[in-house]
Amino acid sequence: MARTPDLERRQELLDRIVQYLAQNGLAQATLRPMAATLDVSINRLVHHFGSKEELLTAAVARGIEQQLAVQEAWLTRTPRITQVALYRKWWRWMNASAENLALVRLNYEAATLDTSVTGLAGDVRADQIGVWRHDVEQRLEREGMPRDRAVAEASLAKATFTGLVMDLFASGDRQRLTKAMEDFLKRLERTINEPRP
Repeated sequence: MARTPDLERRQELLDRIVQYLAQNGLAQATLRPMAATLDVSINRLVHHFGSKEELLTAAVARGIEQQLAVQEAWLTRTPRITQVALYRKWWRWMNASAENLALVRLNYEAATLDTSVTGLAGDVRADQIGVWRHDVEQRLEREGMPRDRAVAEASLAKATFTGLVMDLFASGDRQRLTKAMEDFLKRLERTINEPRP
């Protein structure tokens, strides 16, 4: 069933909002400058999304959807891709363009900024990390790791990956961090492939 024109306009506007927030950040996001930059009225933003908090919630959820679509395309082409290979693809994708890195930064900003700054609920903020951690858990289990171990290793792997990405945001030192990422991935691969009792 086709979407109504109003829903299509909302989706198009939401994608533009995600791009705006990825470039400008969440901390100072207010409706008036956003509307001016997007060349829409504040009333139109309110019509489609309600409050500022609802708009930001929809935008960060859409940002995750966009990234999951990137991953889904990789999985469609290579269904048996390993977690190590997937992390490597993500690192290359993030470093391929400023837009890609900005979209990823939006997730981290949503996760780390206090609710008093963004108005984002705790579960919305937790999803910015949790959705990816759960994906890693499931993938590690499929690669043969027992459930309890997969949960612990997924947390460690996600924390390491997140730390390297945060360092990239702060320092921009791609050469050093790409080497560190490769070292991390080799360690993770050894952990995944180590003999089990």
